[in-house]
Amino acid sequence: MKQLLFLLSTLGLISCQTPYQRQKFSYRNADVSLWLNTFKAEAFYSCLKESYPNKDSVFGQIEKSDLLNLFEGIGTKDIDYARSLGKKIAVEMPKPFIKIDADEEYLRTKNFISYNCLNYYASRELDSIAKAAYKEFKNSSLLEIKRKRP
Repeated sequence: MKQLLFLLSTLGLISCQTPYQRQKFSYRNADVSLWLNTFKAEAFYSCLKESYPNKDSVFGQIEKSDLLNLFEGIGTKDIDYARSLGKKIAVEMPKPFIKIDADEEYLRTKNFISYNCLNYYASRELDSIAKAAYKEFKNSSLLEIKRKRP
């Protein structure tokens, strides 16, 4: 009986843990997390850029002060892939389902842009895609190293 009680309490503790755990904030992460975060950030920025009507002027102002992303260790192929994912989210973003009263007509042209883009950045779906892209990147890097050896 004690074993059953111990097993149930252990399972209860395990099930109470949150499945989504992020690492501690750092300005510079380790190799893998830096690569993954760079990939995901590119998807996020692309989602934002594609969602705003005056994206050139808005992001032009941002890029005057902000470097946006680190780009360390990630190739243009993967950056382009991440950007295409963000663009897809922006293009397919549904109109918001909110009730608009007569005095709130200005809301018709708005959407939950930053909310949706940020949720995509933090999603398990993008985590999974980024990890698969990183695995492919590492495999292709290893092949390249093997080819260069005499």
